[in-house]
Amino acid sequence: MALISKTGDIAQGAQEAPKIEFPCANYLIKVVAMDANDVQASIMDCVRTHAADFDESTISAKHSSKGRFVSYSFRIHAQSERQLSELHVDLMAIPAVKMVI
Repeated sequence: MALISKTGDIAQGAQEAPKIEFPCANYLIKVVAMDANDVQASIMDCVRTHAADFDESTISAKHSSKGRFVSYSFRIHAQSERQLSELHVDLMAIPAVKMVI
């Protein structure tokens, strides 16, 4: 999957990554966000919208050295590139979210 812009489009000049075969049962997503109240709940609500079978017990959180940011890692059952693109756009719409990988 190529880099996706905030609008969900494939970024210009992005190198092609190896193709993902869908469905992908163990797709890793990382979200970097400001350490704000309820940001984890907002992220989880968004993920559940796009991946109903998401298991919240799989999430791990790691704070940055200065405590300003939190990196959340979790896995979903990815059905399609469109699903991942829409999830990316919706996660980036959360004000505290700075990056989705």
